[in-house]
Amino acid sequence: MATVTTIALLSKKNGMPDALFTKYWRDVHGMLATRIPGFSSYVQFHLQAPLKLRPSDHGAPETDLQGIAIVDFVSENERAGLASSEVAGMIRQDETNLFQSSLLYNLQSGADNLWLGHLPNAQQEEKHYFLLLQRCSGSDPSSLMEALRLKVIPALCGDQDIIRLRLFPLRISDAAHWETPGVNNQPSDHNNFDVVLQVTGVGDRIPESIGQSLEELPLAPGRLQLYPVNAAYPMVQDGRPTHLGLRGLDVLQTIEAVGAANQYENRLLELLYGVSTDSKPKPRC
Repeated sequence: MATVTTIALLSKKNGMPDALFTKYWRDVHGMLATRIPGFSSYVQFHLQAPLKLRPSDHGAPETDLQGIAIVDFVSENERAGLASSEVAGMIRQDETNLFQSSLLYNLQSGADNLWLGHLPNAQQEEKHYFLLLQRCSGSDPSSLMEALRLKVIPALCGDQDIIRLRLFPLRISDAAHWETPGVNNQPSDHNNFDVVLQVTGVGDRIPESIGQSLEELPLAPGRLQLYPVNAAYPMVQDGRPTHLGLRGLDVLQTIEAVGAANQYENRLLELLYGVSTDSKPKPRC
């Protein structure tokens, strides 16, 4: 059965230090989210400050995001049951400790598209970027998507440094299905975007390549922001929590430092957590 995807654009609670946000989202909030049934995969992307791609972006107001979460559900039925599940109530309660805003976009099955570029060089670390685009006022959102598919995607796929591209049409944020008191779930002209393009590649030229590819667009976007990813954390893979999603990074690094192979045995995981994982430990990607 085809999976369906939800993407969340997240900003940290006002006054919360960056390091504390990273640790709490990954090792506390994220470990709670891995217990939600129906996840096929769940990856946290912790963001750096956005880069400037155009001269007009200098001095323009920015959407202050610190995180993007991408969740693939086993089916639409599983996603539909998320809002009313017992774990979801705990997630909402915990969001008040962490987020200033949380915008969720539920994509229809097959709405997002994946393109594979060149094979990665094993000696180079993969780097992730998220390009957020908002259409010009009055223009059709489908025209921006079509231009990206016809102009930007081919240009990036021809770049030797690009490994993968994933395109998400956001449409309208589903605020009515996910409301958290004290957390902004409402889209506005300032924080709402129409398209997210995830770019994965190697080397330091990726922002330059993205900027050059945007020159192919027949009509410049109204707003755009490019966020480099500081770290990506796979919390659920193939329908099961990863070792990171079960234990948190500090514990996982401690186990790895000791070389305690027994800590990865499924019998032990089932005893401690009531669930096991077939995935190999992978704290970062």
